[in-house]
Amino acid sequence: MSTRARTEQPSLTAEFQQRLTEMCFDLARTVATTDEELATLEAQQRSDFGEGAAAGVVGDLLTKLEGRERHELDEIDAAQRRLEAGVFGVCEACHRAISLLRLRAMPTARRCATCQAREEAAR
Repeated sequence: MSTRARTEQPSLTAEFQQRLTEMCFDLARTVATTDEELATLEAQQRSDFGEGAAAGVVGDLLTKLEGRERHELDEIDAAQRRLEAGVFGVCEACHRAISLLRLRAMPTARRCATCQAREEAAR
């Protein structure tokens, strides 16, 4: 499979768009502090969320993120940009395809397991 083939398969693209959107909602739920925020969030999630992942109540909630959650949101955004650019699932280090098993476990992965292990060992 070529490095671009993964995002050229519409079913995989849709799968990962859905997973990344769900990850955004999970983060928003983490910072929702009132019943009203949670109710609005649930209503938006049930409706067609579409392209505006950072709009409305979800966007307001996500601006409250700090630290680890902010980093996680940045990684989700970066993965969504890679998906749109057609390079999702390509290792940023060796430029080979990241295994589908790894991407399903961690949709925000930037590196294949080998390159990630190499980077972690170097720290």
